[in-house]
Amino acid sequence: MQIPYISIIILHYKNLSDTRECLKSLQKLDYERFNVILVNNDSLEHKDSLEREFNDFVKIIQNEKNLGFAEGNNVGIQVALEDQQTDAVLLLNNDTVVEPNFLSEMLKIKADMISPQMIDYNDHNKIDNLGIVLMTSGLPFNRTNENQKLFCPSGGCALYTRKLLEDVATPSRHSEFVSESTSSKNKILNQVQDDVCYFDPTYFAYCEDLDLGWRARNKGFEAGYSTKAIVYHKGSSIHGKLSDFAIYHTYRNLLWTQFKNMPFELLLWQCPWFFAGCIFIFFYYILKAKSILIIKTILHGLIGIISRFNSRSKNLKNKTASNKKILSLLETGLFPKNLIK
Repeated sequence: MQIPYISIIILHYKNLSDTRECLKSLQKLDYERFNVILVNNDSLEHKDSLEREFNDFVKIIQNEKNLGFAEGNNVGIQVALEDQQTDAVLLLNNDTVVEPNFLSEMLKIKADMISPQMIDYNDHNKIDNLGIVLMTSGLPFNRTNENQKLFCPSGGCALYTRKLLEDVATPSRHSEFVSESTSSKNKILNQVQDDVCYFDPTYFAYCEDLDLGWRARNKGFEAGYSTKAIVYHKGSSIHGKLSDFAIYHTYRNLLWTQFKNMPFELLLWQCPWFFAGCIFIFFYYILKAKSILIIKTILHGLIGIISRFNSRSKNLKNKTASNKKILSLLETGLFPKNLIK
């Protein structure tokens, strides 16, 4: 039986030294059947620098502008799946370093979306995340305990099978990008993709992994976790954990994700929990002296729901998982208990 062929996609934006370190760790993998696609949301200078250093080890796709995490990864996934030998796609943050056996260990898990054990780069005794846990309040958190229910992988490192990606894909708007093969030094080819998308491009960044995972869960796909697949993550190296950018996009996109993926009956059933979650977030950021920001975030999230009725209808039209099954995937509580320790 032939082992799977994996396309590893790295999205690059700023922090060139981080990307170099990540690529060097991938060169040490003990797994043979893989390729690396680097989607560059940054300057041509960065592309040229990485191309000189890594040559044919990496295929570089140069975007004309910063498309964000969601659309940037969509470009990479589309290119990866155009190669018919690709069995699965692994998304990997550029601010990570991997153990040589991490990919081999992930592929031992029988699931269509898989999380590794992500460890703090600066403190190897500290868990960064083990995927995403979704509370009954509708709030997602980094899963830091193996006893917590795994809802879906975190986009920082996530393996998705071709079957899952093709099943959850949705019609895409135009996404223009410039592509150059590492084997061609003189010609840049302008291409326009008008095919499908996997992450919702309107999100730009944050919660797109939860949205994709939720769509997959609604269609009956299972999530898996590999405790022996070790990835070291620096984390929040661009925007920061409490930056205005991160807060705005996280909670605006979360409102859209909940609306797009939760069946009406469950929305009614979970309404008290969701309302409590919203109130918790609101007052949390009031105490963080970010009252104007969180009010703007919630307002824009609610307004944006109006344009997402079609997305909601498409997401739920082919839902196969029962409401009982979806409820069983949620971790009971407003937030994880370890959050207040």
